[in-house]
Amino acid sequence: MPSEREVMAHKAQLCELSGRYHEMVDVMRDLVASLPVMQKLNAQERKLLAVAYKNEIAHRRKGLKTINKLVGSPDLTMQKRTIVNDYKAMLKQEMRNLCEDLIKMLNTKLLPGINEPESDIFFHKMKGDYYRYLCETEEDEVKLAVYIGEIRQHYQVATEYAERSMAATHPLRLGLAMNYSVFINEMLDNRTEARDHAKRFYDQALDEMESVREVDIDKYNECAYLLKLLHDNIKVWTTEPDRSTLFLPTQTSHFAAKDF
Repeated sequence: MPSEREVMAHKAQLCELSGRYHEMVDVMRDLVASLPVMQKLNAQERKLLAVAYKNEIAHRRKGLKTINKLVGSPDLTMQKRTIVNDYKAMLKQEMRNLCEDLIKMLNTKLLPGINEPESDIFFHKMKGDYYRYLCETEEDEVKLAVYIGEIRQHYQVATEYAERSMAATHPLRLGLAMNYSVFINEMLDNRTEARDHAKRFYDQALDEMESVREVDIDKYNECAYLLKLLHDNIKVWTTEPDRSTLFLPTQTSHFAAKDF
């Protein structure tokens, strides 16, 4: 008979299959809360957690970008502008709630006492990612400075662990390299450092791709996809002065959405 934990994981999979990510968040929150002290999520559960939150945050991030374009429209009447601003505030609060919820979970349940390298890297990267999303909801310069410090710290810790313990072609290592380099470019405004960071990890992985093809074609295809994204960014940061053309991490189905 399956355990309660296994039942919750299966229910989360059903939520993913049916696209009910708000329910998936609730299920995974309950699963994490039910963990005994010092027990950690396994690889499948980590992925389910990432899928749930990534999809819930993704459509709000997309909505906020759309609303931000509307706010600046000269065609808006005062009344419509008020409605748009109220809706924008609601989206930002929903994003903030999701980010703060997951960050609290990471601080209290998922990161303390962790002793497995891949989990450590996964959760430090996740914490950096969600502080980055939190920045999209914030205008206060003091809070932004704090969040940026957190992002840098957790991406750097994850990067150091990844370089010590992961193959250059590991998808998590490549996804981390891409997100960290995007952060360096977009939030630290250092295009040269972003390009150099991305290129270092790109070159290291490229050197090992043929050996990956020989043993695991699925992993090879995933790595090739990530390397293409890194290459696109490197090319933009090398030749294109217009920041608006940056190839940002996209949502695909790696977390059902891949958290890159």
